[in-house]
Amino acid sequence: MSTHTFSRRTVLKGAAALSCSSLALPGFTAPAAAQGQSGPLTLSAAEGSLPEIAGQGSIALFNQALPGPLLRVKKGSPLAVSVQNGLRQNLGLVWQGVRTTAGTDPSAPQVAAGGQANIAFTPRDAGTFWYHAADPALARRALAGALVVDEDGPTAYESDQVLFIQSFPPETGLPLFPVNGAISPTLQGPASGRARLRLINATPLFLRVSVDAPATYVIAVDGQPAEPFAPKDSRVQIAPGGRVDLAVTMDGANPSTLSIESSQGPVQLAIIVPVGPGGTAPSGPPAPLPSNGLPAELPLADAARFAFKIEPGSAPASLGSGSLGSVKVGRVVVLTLDNPLDTPLSVRIDGHPVRLLDANYDGWSPWWHDTVPVPAKGSARVAFKAETAGTWSIIAQRPGDNAQVAARTYQVTV
Repeated sequence: MSTHTFSRRTVLKGAAALSCSSLALPGFTAPAAAQGQSGPLTLSAAEGSLPEIAGQGSIALFNQALPGPLLRVKKGSPLAVSVQNGLRQNLGLVWQGVRTTAGTDPSAPQVAAGGQANIAFTPRDAGTFWYHAADPALARRALAGALVVDEDGPTAYESDQVLFIQSFPPETGLPLFPVNGAISPTLQGPASGRARLRLINATPLFLRVSVDAPATYVIAVDGQPAEPFAPKDSRVQIAPGGRVDLAVTMDGANPSTLSIESSQGPVQLAIIVPVGPGGTAPSGPPAPLPSNGLPAELPLADAARFAFKIEPGSAPASLGSGSLGSVKVGRVVVLTLDNPLDTPLSVRIDGHPVRLLDANYDGWSPWWHDTVPVPAKGSARVAFKAETAGTWSIIAQRPGDNAQVAARTYQVTV
């Protein structure tokens, strides 16, 4: 089956104003501001217009851009953001996957309509994260952006690219999947070298992404390092809100492509063109990323055990009305997510990365998650070590529109 290749001729017929070439990102993507910053970065939410992608009518944007500004800091460096809310409704922000050194929840402040608030925190982990409006209707449209926390020391990659994937249903034809605000942008990677690609699924859809390149390795999942492995058939599954970091070996001359597999055929996401003189490409898996210090083992014999039954028909007013329980810092928690609905769900777990447990025994998958897929009429079990005191949310969302089906909290005390 042939790939649907988007261009300015084929996307939204007649939308000649849409320019993909302006969003080509050679080498490292520039951060919104240098750290240490002299003052807070500004995220200004206001109504805007994107007729080429989002159709007619207004749409909420950060800084009148799609996506919002890329925020980039070093691990252990503070991040200060001034949120200015030009909308006619209150605005909450979620910093998905971010753990803080102080144990405070950066997602907590609500900014009143027409108001302003300052948010400051220090990311605890290096990795790929993202921020978005707490209101799913705003987040799934455009009010979102990437947060990259770089590892200490020099990078092992000659090219480091963020691919921020969003989705917009057109009036007719295939869905649009802009990457960094453009349809099938052309990015750059080192000829006969390795490019680090940070894929962020900011859509409300479960995505299956295929990579056409000489070699592909997964090096991080949901912001946390993984022992590098080659995904089967160079395909990766990404839940709504999830992230996957890839190490992609580039050809010496031919471009690599990334595509979404859909019921209507492959949809091209981006093209990575090789730049430079080329030479001998690296072989074998890359070196693992530096650890963020998550536990190598999770003893489950004395774990606290919570169950979250995702009740059908929960009204928004009742979301988050109950606590699953409380544990002391240092204790391991096993959480069962039970989905009685006819549709799969994406469950976001704030505060702590979790390991997926096997359905039949207490072995676990060798990577961490903050976004967990739960099958229709099925369940998933996860485990984590409670390390950060606070009250944290667990939110179940429906694919397609990211509507919140149910939510609960859990407490970690000192």
